[in-house]
Amino acid sequence: MIRLASFLSPGDVRPRFGAAEGDTLRDLTAAHGPDWDMVRALRLTPAELRDFVAAGSMRLPLAHCHLLPPVPVPGKIFCVGKNSKVHRQELVREGMLKEDPQEPTGFVKLVETMVGEGARVVRPEGISTFDYEPELAFIVTRRAHRVPRERAREYVGAITVLNDLTAREIQKQEVVSGTKFWTSKNMPGFCPVGPYAVPLSEIADPYDLFLTCAVNGQQRLRVSTDEYIHRIEGIIAHFTRFMPFEAGDVIATGAPRGTAIGHPNAAELYLKPGDVCVAGLEGVMQLTTRIVAPGEA
Repeated sequence: MIRLASFLSPGDVRPRFGAAEGDTLRDLTAAHGPDWDMVRALRLTPAELRDFVAAGSMRLPLAHCHLLPPVPVPGKIFCVGKNSKVHRQELVREGMLKEDPQEPTGFVKLVETMVGEGARVVRPEGISTFDYEPELAFIVTRRAHRVPRERAREYVGAITVLNDLTAREIQKQEVVSGTKFWTSKNMPGFCPVGPYAVPLSEIADPYDLFLTCAVNGQQRLRVSTDEYIHRIEGIIAHFTRFMPFEAGDVIATGAPRGTAIGHPNAAELYLKPGDVCVAGLEGVMQLTTRIVAPGEA
């Protein structure tokens, strides 16, 4: 399976581009030059991409590289909300949801909240309900505007993982006030993404995977992506009626059931300083985030 990455090696001042294989990274920037990046490579045909990766003869130890989000600076991070029937029920029960939308809904996470693999993310002072939300996300590879459902996948090139970290008590306040999660989901580091982009051509069906999350080695959830209500075809067709997606944009498609808020012992499950949270797509990639106290980042 091709796993593409954006990374920094020791001494780098600008991101490089590579492909992870075992405990090494093929340095595709060294092989093809600095004009190549994630989005440009994802526009290649599957055969072209395989040849492109194979040409990367220089290998770097993966352990010596800092993995960035696959697209280090996307134009926007768009998140689909309320996209799991069971998670909707969890939110309603906790007073976090008042409506029952029949079409896709969305919000944005600010690009500056995005972090990569192994990031140390501060649980802000005064926040006690810090929740994890592993999500299947797609990377847009060409401008998408007024795209019909049947052509939607032509506009996305890869999948990745996005952990939509959320301060639930602030989110609840925003629900009451009618605002759209600007603060609860946009604190520093609240958007771990990656560590890889896996081309769609490498995935038989993105809706036949399992989203997972473990905290300190204990599995918290394992949910099939088949449970998503709205899939990428409907999401792109719906939102691009009026709002274009641009190349490099990341579309996260919603939290599954089983996040901390969905459990009766949620207070014990919310993330705390010292926790190691691993969100993933089973058999595809894992994204590690370390939770720290203020002053420890």
